[in-house]
Amino acid sequence: MRALGRAAAAALLSGLLGAAWVALFYAWHPALRIEFDRDLPRNVAGIYPPERDDASQLTFAWTSGDAVVRLPGLDRGSAWTLDLRVRGARAGGDNPDVTVLADGVAVATVKTSVDWEETTVVIPARGDRRGLTLGLRPSATFVPGPGDPRALGVVLDRLVLTPEQLVVVPRPALTAASIAAAAMGGAIALLGVTAGSAIGGAVLVSAGAAAIIARGFGPFTTYPDTVTSLGLWTALALALLALGVEYWRGRPLRHTAHFAAAFSAAALFLKLLVLLHPNMPVGDAMFHAHRFQAVLAGDLYFTSVAPGGYAFPYPPGLYVFAGMFAGMVRRGASDMALLRVVATAVDVVAGLMLYRIVETAWSNRLAAAMAVAIYHLIPVELGVLTTGNLTNAFAQSVAVLALALMSAAPVVTKPWPLAIALTIALAAAYLSHTGTLAILFVATIAIAALLAIRGGSSERRGAMIIFGATAVAALVAVGLYYVHFMDTYRAEFARIGQETASAASDAGGRTIGDRLKGVPYSVGIYLGGPVLLFALVGASELMRKPRPDRLALTVSGWALSCLLFMAIGILTPVDMRYYLAAVPVLAITAGCGASRAWTDGWAGHPAFWRPVAGIFLARLVSTGFQNWWNTLG
Repeated sequence: MRALGRAAAAALLSGLLGAAWVALFYAWHPALRIEFDRDLPRNVAGIYPPERDDASQLTFAWTSGDAVVRLPGLDRGSAWTLDLRVRGARAGGDNPDVTVLADGVAVATVKTSVDWEETTVVIPARGDRRGLTLGLRPSATFVPGPGDPRALGVVLDRLVLTPEQLVVVPRPALTAASIAAAAMGGAIALLGVTAGSAIGGAVLVSAGAAAIIARGFGPFTTYPDTVTSLGLWTALALALLALGVEYWRGRPLRHTAHFAAAFSAAALFLKLLVLLHPNMPVGDAMFHAHRFQAVLAGDLYFTSVAPGGYAFPYPPGLYVFAGMFAGMVRRGASDMALLRVVATAVDVVAGLMLYRIVETAWSNRLAAAMAVAIYHLIPVELGVLTTGNLTNAFAQSVAVLALALMSAAPVVTKPWPLAIALTIALAAAYLSHTGTLAILFVATIAIAALLAIRGGSSERRGAMIIFGATAVAALVAVGLYYVHFMDTYRAEFARIGQETASAASDAGGRTIGDRLKGVPYSVGIYLGGPVLLFALVGASELMRKPRPDRLALTVSGWALSCLLFMAIGILTPVDMRYYLAAVPVLAITAGCGASRAWTDGWAGHPAFWRPVAGIFLARLVSTGFQNWWNTLG
């Protein structure tokens, strides 16, 4: 009863905080901006998809004869200022006027020219109603020609609506933020964490969710309904999973395990809020939706094009797995949401496995919890999901599950069950992405070799199991899928060999020297300085051990594979996304380093290193959330 009371109190507090945060964030930044650098949400009609001028890098969009932006629930108690950057773009004729309409009533007429013009129009206040239907109606359109049958009005580079005084957030967004935050806060408190942790979690999760909900078109679409569903289902999954594990164990989980579970659930919730936000660019997600639909229709064998124009097989592991949930959505744009949810959920499960890996191997619960948090905060980890490389993200998550199996102690004490599980995990990863196939295959060989050379008798037996599982999984993957693309391999490997021998640049115009010079920048963008610092501290701790254990050898073999493919990515135009593959290794070593710096200090100076560790940990969290935030523009 005490636990239920604590959960109810936390839910009430979180709900109030969610409502307060979303009202605050919306009042702080209520301006609605459309920069035409991404796909437009569904409540924008009559504006063609955004385009880009390669010479000036300017993004813009043409209107049709009647463009409309619908904003239900917009507070009309204040006048709004419309800022337009527009041009008629008729070099050889008269440029049209544009009539600005508010709820069907003309409020201004703007004259356009062949060049860009900045114009401002005031939308009058109407305190008797909420919501706005903003219209842009050019006085004339033209059709470019037979190759482009669109009726084009004017060109827009920017559209900004700004209130002239304080405004109130639309009610659906307020309700959704309150309900979702209440559900998440109650679930976190139900884990049995301390009152301070429950309150802190409620404050952070409700603030993060509210900031995302209040952005852009979030309050003006059906997105609040999505937020409510995500909050309720994520909270239910967290509570049931934690309570189920405790019931199975027969004793409560440690506070660090509670932290890992709560952080993973919060990461899943916030990532999905970003990925399903109406401002979220489509990226490659539509490509995957089309591939998914083809797999559902029975087409499993197809190729795709990598950077540099290289054709490669595109294994359908993600699509086959997501097919189990295909009946939950209608075919079409909803398939993008389904694939994003599946890839993100599997990724969160993989991240949570790091706690079990580190806690079992090193009995360091703080390092285990930090590894889970760092895993989700490394920029490239979310970046791959937001750009739409969903098959790579899914394959990488399955590879992390294989990493957990290879580092598990029962791989020797209970060889057959785990050998079968490892074979299945490796085959699933191989059949989900070609890049993961290459990196993971080399990693398993390196791990088995290190276990055989550096380990004791039990590690050597484990090495034989890993060798066997790798061989069987590779044979299954090749026999089921990759053998169908022998002509593709011959053609592409011949091309790669010729371009490598001649030091040719790839499609981006980069030579070997350019790729080498770009490594520090890529490391900083994809991984971040704090992660590398903590990983360096953790790696030095592992190297100081007189005899490396199974996890240390597993991490070392995985790291060697990533370094090898980094070298290949520099010497050849082939990029296997080794930065993403390195994420679990960096999370484990950085978690170890952060734990050491926080608890014991480093180099004999604990009083100095704890505040330094706190600063870098805060920077790591800030960088992670900033990347989540910037995804929406």
